Amino acid sequence: MALLDDCNAAPGQTFTYAELSVMPIIGPSGSTKTTSMLRVAEKLKKDYPGTTPVLIVKCRSNTRTMKNLQALILEAFGDPQAKEVLQKQFADRYEQDIVTRAIRKVARAAGTYVVVLDESHTPLGKINKREWAATIAANFKSLVNDGLFALVLMGTSDAELFFEMDTELNNRKIEGVSLEPVDLRRADHYHYFYRFVGRIDRQMVRDGIVDEPIGLIDDVRSRALVYDMSQGISGLVSRILMGALRISQRDKRRIITWEDIKQSFWAWKREQVDENGEPIEVYDPFVDQVRPATLEAIRDMSKPADA
Repeated sequence: MALLDDCNAAPGQTFTYAELSVMPIIGPSGSTKTTSMLRVAEKLKKDYPGTTPVLIVKCRSNTRTMKNLQALILEAFGDPQAKEVLQKQFADRYEQDIVTRAIRKVARAAGTYVVVLDESHTPLGKINKREWAATIAANFKSLVNDGLFALVLMGTSDAELFFEMDTELNNRKIEGVSLEPVDLRRADHYHYFYRFVGRIDRQMVRDGIVDEPIGLIDDVRSRALVYDMSQGISGLVSRILMGALRISQRDKRRIITWEDIKQSFWAWKREQVDENGEPIEVYDPFVDQVRPATLEAIRDMSKPADA
């Protein structure tokens, strides 16, 4: 049986698999976590042909046991042993260490140094999150303790529970990335967000994608619309604008209108469903008008410093 094969590190291996770390990347849906990480993984794969330096594994609601986590990782490698681990006839013979050795062998052959657990918050579900976080964090900790690979935990703010509930995992944590919504009442957040949005508007003209800017930050209402439709998430601004661009190109126009943006936002809004397929409530500034609190924050930030 393949799972019983012993496995040593590849000869000449220069990467040290001791004292491995865990890095969180936290952000809401639409904040470009997955898209950005896929680009990183693809670039490294091109730079090092024949290897998979970064493996992206998408967690599922049932990824709560070490057995399921191990099977999911093997599946992401495209290894047939994933099915063996989950077969009923293997249940009586399942030993974590045996599967760990199998994963180590596959990872070394693929040259995998980092495994990204995408949607890592999903197994927490909606109830007893802290209890599940403690259980699942222990599984994550085992992966780094066994020297298999470093981990990146990507997910919503719920993923922070893993570190809260397991001291040892938290001790392995290195400074991560936060892609949480910007706070308009913080000057650094405010200027970062609107510089980013304004740069996109101008760059599309410079690159010849459109003939004139949209005016995304030209006035208070435009800024408020952008913030409320994107929930203050930079990546979501880009996603909605991409949809608007496709609408304008379909109509053979060289400009993007606010109507295009509205239609793109509505298309994105329809896609927002939970794991049961039920619609997720999304605030719609095109129907309900921009929030008064958003307008107030932007007006306050727009006042002269000596006002």
